Amino acid sequence: MKGQSLLTSLVRLSFVAPAMALLLLLTLYPLYLVLEMSFFDFTNYTKPIFTGLSNYLDILQDEVFWIALKNTLVFTICSVTLVMIVGMIFAVLLNQNINVKIRGFFRSIIMFPWLLSSAVVGSIWVLIFSPFGLFNWFLQNLGILNEGIPWLSDSRFALLGLVVANVWRGFPFAMLMILAAFQTVPEDTLEAAEVDGANRFIRFFYIVIPQIKGMLLTIILLELIWTFRTFDLVYIMTGGGPVHSTEILSTYVYFNAFQSLDFGHASATSIFMLIAMLLISVFYLRTIVSKGDE
Repeated sequence: MKGQSLLTSLVRLSFVAPAMALLLLLTLYPLYLVLEMSFFDFTNYTKPIFTGLSNYLDILQDEVFWIALKNTLVFTICSVTLVMIVGMIFAVLLNQNINVKIRGFFRSIIMFPWLLSSAVVGSIWVLIFSPFGLFNWFLQNLGILNEGIPWLSDSRFALLGLVVANVWRGFPFAMLMILAAFQTVPEDTLEAAEVDGANRFIRFFYIVIPQIKGMLLTIILLELIWTFRTFDLVYIMTGGGPVHSTEILSTYVYFNAFQSLDFGHASATSIFMLIAMLLISVFYLRTIVSKGDE
């Protein structure tokens, strides 16, 4: 029996081994190359020079790196917070007892931004925030503005514009997951609370929210990971400008590597981002495991 069990395990492993080997090759080998490059100076393109930890020390002394780190944290925290708030609001609205066809129609429409690529989303919001775009037209018709403002070219508003675009793109996922979590809340618990005199506010914050807390935490952690590594949306809308006001770590890596050809600094920054992502992922996994043990 033990021999048959071992043979069965080997057969099962043989089915997944090619895919696992390919995945490890495509993941570990590039990671090894980036880690190796972070210890070299590529100023001399014919023969890279080993410099140890100097690239890591250099980026810590680079003012643009700290600007990019600050912008990344602001962009991530603001985006995730607003994604959860907007997603929660729409989930609550679509969870009401309304006509099934109407509810299904609005669910489909609201999911539309999440289905678009970053290139399309970025292009849409570049047009909206342009001096002759929809946003300026709306403010001018309200009498708030006399002339259009180039929002994405103004260092005071450019990062806010990126947050708005990212929230518009990301909140449908949060809404869908929260809406699904609402369906798991027992109706009899809510009815019993209503009979006891609990109003909607109390039922929502003291019964519904605790029931779906695990799902909310999962969504927050996933959004943190996705938003922290955002690149394409920022690159398309602002390119990190003006004057580094929307520079984030991913664009900082890109411009160092492919414009300045400073692969050592870019690799060191990538390793820094990897460590940050690993810390978030470990926290995420530990949270999921602890929720599963409860």
